[in-house]
Amino acid sequence: MNVELNTYSVSDAIDFLKRLKGLGVKGIATSPPYNKAFNGRGKKPGSNWKNSKLMADNYSHFEDNLPEDQYVAWQRTMLHAALECIGDDGVILYNIGRKIKNLREDRRERIVEGFPIRQTIIWNRGSSHNQGGKRPSILPPIYELIYLIAGKNWRLPEKYLQEMRYWGDVWRITPESKNPHPAPFPLIIATRMAKLVNGLIADPFAGSGTIGMAAIDLGLPYLLNDISPDYQTMFYQRKNKYEVANSPLFN
Repeated sequence: MNVELNTYSVSDAIDFLKRLKGLGVKGIATSPPYNKAFNGRGKKPGSNWKNSKLMADNYSHFEDNLPEDQYVAWQRTMLHAALECIGDDGVILYNIGRKIKNLREDRRERIVEGFPIRQTIIWNRGSSHNQGGKRPSILPPIYELIYLIAGKNWRLPEKYLQEMRYWGDVWRITPESKNPHPAPFPLIIATRMAKLVNGLIADPFAGSGTIGMAAIDLGLPYLLNDISPDYQTMFYQRKNKYEVANSPLFN
């Protein structure tokens, strides 16, 4: 199947990944919806989420409200499809946070069980919107995980090896705030993910396309996808602004 590089498609994430099989994808870097089902909560009086666009508006074209077992199964199916794309030489960078609504278990462990996790990176966000109300039962969560799921032949790209030695596996990076997407991905996180990929990079839950912006900046080919045409438009607007800002006519 012919797929045009450096494009953003609008489709189901798993269908997108199935179309990429055999195309030589070297990396899948993504952060899926977290199944928080918080639509509208940020607008309630006394809400702890007044500054969260996601809590106030939710995603475009997606309710983020699946039964938990169905969500886990969906994410595992997505990861299996991603593994088939990257083969033995590629890598998956899978970012996901904990769902605070259910304290009895960390569903992340259920999602990634059995996958070839080479390393778990801790993203220390430095702060949390969730203060737990007047009688909190846990400390405010300030970290998320990035699972590095690697093919048996994957190694760190030599081009960025020297700077990677200073990254470590705990990344203290402030969340993105200047982005109209309700759950924006920091460009520095996306850039580090892209530097871990030695070739064609794809994101099945691309949102505003931050992985694509990182790929453009690094000169990597990319393929993006999301269920929402609104986010596709958002990405192309970002891309156009980047190209104008970096045009020789403006430098």
